[in-house]
Amino acid sequence: MSENSNLSKIPHVLELNRVKRAYIGGKLLDEWQRLDHAEDGNMSEEFLISTVEVTNEDKKNEEGLSRTILPNGQSVTLTSLIKSDYEAFLGEKYAKEKDVRVSARVGDTTVRHVLQCHPDTPFARQHLHFPNGKSEAWYIVKTREINGSTPYLYAGFKKGVTKEKWVELFNKQDIEGMLACMHKIPVHEGGVYFVEAGTPHCMGPGNVFCEIHEPCDYTFRVEKNYLSNRIFSDFEMNYGLGNEKMLDAFHYDTYTYDEMVEKCVLKDSTLFETPNVQAKIVVSYEQAKRFKVEKYTFNEAVKIPDFDGHRIAITIKGKCDFTANGYTATAEQGRGVFLPYGAKGLTLTPCGESENIVLICYPPKPELNPKDYFKDPIQIGVLVNDLEQYLEKLESVFGIGPFRIAEYPPKGTSPFREYRGKNGNFIAKFCFYHLGNIELELIQPISGDNIWQEHIDKHGQGIHHIKFLVPDHKPIEEYLNENGYHIIQQGEGVGPNAGKIWAFYDTYDDIGFDVELMNELKEG
Repeated sequence: MSENSNLSKIPHVLELNRVKRAYIGGKLLDEWQRLDHAEDGNMSEEFLISTVEVTNEDKKNEEGLSRTILPNGQSVTLTSLIKSDYEAFLGEKYAKEKDVRVSARVGDTTVRHVLQCHPDTPFARQHLHFPNGKSEAWYIVKTREINGSTPYLYAGFKKGVTKEKWVELFNKQDIEGMLACMHKIPVHEGGVYFVEAGTPHCMGPGNVFCEIHEPCDYTFRVEKNYLSNRIFSDFEMNYGLGNEKMLDAFHYDTYTYDEMVEKCVLKDSTLFETPNVQAKIVVSYEQAKRFKVEKYTFNEAVKIPDFDGHRIAITIKGKCDFTANGYTATAEQGRGVFLPYGAKGLTLTPCGESENIVLICYPPKPELNPKDYFKDPIQIGVLVNDLEQYLEKLESVFGIGPFRIAEYPPKGTSPFREYRGKNGNFIAKFCFYHLGNIELELIQPISGDNIWQEHIDKHGQGIHHIKFLVPDHKPIEEYLNENGYHIIQQGEGVGPNAGKIWAFYDTYDDIGFDVELMNELKEG
């Protein structure tokens, strides 16, 4: 077995990796990491798990990159470790990304952060020539009261804010005016908060925040004279893009306070619970899209389910042994751990402390390639007013037929049916005919609310949909939802399609037909 094969099967605890930031803090961060001589200053942030360098104007070579000490005593960057064998360390599904795709840092601030946003991925790729943007979630580790201020964060534009107004306030450097454009949201220890790339935000004073994020350190800052004691250069504000282009990086969606709280303040869900172990999902893929975070609170050994890829972890509280494939690495409180693809059978074991908390963070789901799903259409669907009359014309003029007419649902059955998110009661006549490799489906709606009759009323009879067979609905449904298309009608298959679900998506206005998907029938 090669050395890389061995290294890709064990947990790697990462070295401390403090970086300089513009804001003042760090004392509680020092205390959390159990360091001597805790004090506030500009070394207020720790890059726990990082494959990107800081974007500081005066940065040193490889500053910000996480390092680990291998079992042979060699110190290497996490970047160089995974580069030695992307598939072994990241897993086959993630090897082509050539990066962990999820990072973690922790900061402690005694002052409000600078007003800012981070680029989204399209902006980062087009203008910064960087592979990804930065959405982020904050787990609040500790809080402290600063000058009587309850801990908070600012996030999202209020209703009524426009780009023109934001630009005007920026040009005037009206900081109070810009703050007044954003929602002020209270935070608390143990709470989890999410801000999507492009969203204006800043963390308030008094928070030790563990930030799980896309690997990126680009921050667009919109206050030049930060808190009257730090003047940002043009480069530090816009990285040479100019202020006009920088302001394009902001997303100018607006929200009520309740809407922003719904987006920003995350709710957890329980994975499992025993008397001594509590496992929760605190950031789901549905909430963040770019990563997932699980929280384990335990005072006895707990086995972590395997994952078909790599992960990262942070010891939030206590001291913990990470054991996989017979190898154990110990992570003190405030340390990050890289968990390669091959680190199977992972077990977390507390090292004598009464309560231990570990966050385990997952990279984004592998990007779906639509060509894998939409390459082989199996059916063209046509809507008609009078099925018998239509079939007679097809047979007498075009020689297409004969046809067998069936009704859905078959009489005496009541399969699952759904119309625009509600229980469906629609009935229709169907018939099918194979034109080479493509099935021709003819549909005459009979009764009940349904998309077929709506389509006929609006567009008349004719071609309505193209159908594709997919292995599983969930990943392609998520993909289509992200692109603005949603299920408008679905139902349970019958006869030879029993056990399958068919679903129509509202794509007609954009591409001239609705897309229908049906899942393959899995054996067993």
